[in-house]
Amino acid sequence: MIRTTLTDPATRATLTIAALASLLGNLLCVQATAQESEFIPVTDEMVQNPDPADWLTWRRTLDHWAYSPLEQIDRDNVSGLQLVWTRPLSTGIQEGTPLVYDGVMYFPGPEDITQALDAATGDLIWEYRRPYPDDVNDYIPFPSINRNLAIFGNYIFDNGNDNYAYALDARTGELAWETQILDYRRGAQHTSGPIIANGRVVSGRGCEPEGGPEACVITAFDPATGEELWRTRTIPAPGEPGDETWGDIPYEERRHVGTWMIPSFDQELNQVYIGT
Repeated sequence: MIRTTLTDPATRATLTIAALASLLGNLLCVQATAQESEFIPVTDEMVQNPDPADWLTWRRTLDHWAYSPLEQIDRDNVSGLQLVWTRPLSTGIQEGTPLVYDGVMYFPGPEDITQALDAATGDLIWEYRRPYPDDVNDYIPFPSINRNLAIFGNYIFDNGNDNYAYALDARTGELAWETQILDYRRGAQHTSGPIIANGRVVSGRGCEPEGGPEACVITAFDPATGEELWRTRTIPAPGEPGDETWGDIPYEERRHVGTWMIPSFDQELNQVYIGT
């Protein structure tokens, strides 16, 4: 150990500020670590039977009822509701529906900007801004739409304008994995995010006519790794179920059967439903 005596007031002040900054940094690290350790991973049971205080999927439940069982607000007191906080959103088409879990609101902003907010105060906890292809507007009519997110395990899931499925750490907003679905220049786009169906991340594609039949797909991914588990086209090839509904139209000329809204899921039948 080297012991010194500091007589210069400026030096003592500098070291004191440095020590306080170091202490504050350590406290912030401890606080962040504590927040991460307190996060309880979201399970299939929680998604399928959410706590009344949580909103864990696009319309709260996988049947899309959009009904809250909470009873604090009723016909007698609804007229007394008052604004508590506001927060500006990113520029673009606003069609986002937030998720709420354990007091944190996760919001899907336009142009692939995801934010985690303190639901009580509106304070920003973290923000993720996905890199945006410079030429995406040349291929996708409405690239800024970002309707919904999904939550499962420790992750928040979304689809990007670059036609990647990806996962963010729900505690920090850090990118956990990303998997390309299709080249966005092939006329395939996201207009809606995924749902969780029996532990799988499931979503569909909007597809422009120039994309042809291969751009119109529904995909499922492993939530932990991003591995693609299956892919189903909404336009059948010759010999596949539904081929007869296309008459004599050649397969390569079949197009524009996009799944542009959020799927629903029946856990008892283990079936995903999605419109085209």
